Amino acid sequence: MAGIEWDELPFRVRPDLTPYLIHLTRGTENEDGFTALDNLLSILEDGEITGSEPSKAYIKGKRRAACFMDIPFGALKYLWVEPEKAKYEPYGIVVAKPWAYDHGARPVLYLSDDELAQLCIPKDEWWRVVRLEKEGDYWTSWLHEREWRCPDDFKLPSNPAVLVKTAKDITKLQDALAKPDASFKCRPRTILPLHVICQGLAG
Repeated sequence: MAGIEWDELPFRVRPDLTPYLIHLTRGTENEDGFTALDNLLSILEDGEITGSEPSKAYIKGKRRAACFMDIPFGALKYLWVEPEKAKYEPYGIVVAKPWAYDHGARPVLYLSDDELAQLCIPKDEWWRVVRLEKEGDYWTSWLHEREWRCPDDFKLPSNPAVLVKTAKDITKLQDALAKPDASFKCRPRTILPLHVICQGLAG
């Protein structure tokens, strides 16, 4: 890529590729009542996205990773239909691809378990790998997410764009940011309501 400027890259001119990456939040599954909006506020307070812990289903190896998607805003609504509906909520952070790249984010490698073994990828780099495999008539495939990942935690710019579900959420977010004792390392430049951007948003 030596000598190529970001403005010359294909995602600047293609409608199916974006100049940004999206990290979506969700509420916690325990009983503490921490919502997806609460998690979004926590990310803005900390100024970084904490990498998700490795798991057999999603992140291989022993290294945490912060996850993003390269999906146009208008196509996000398809994440809130089965079977992905339980995995995501319409709240999140938007960062420019140049910033993400400069801070360690890279497109993932889609590989079967056999291919991962054959390529001898060091286990410290398995955070890059997402399983893609056909077993009989069943596919394990997350290609629609066009995922990027960053190892460990991801530092945010001071003024990222933010996604919320409704216009009411914009008010809640602005009220939280305006509290006298509020301490946020990131203050969003833009707050976008997905129920307007994604007409037909489920849920």
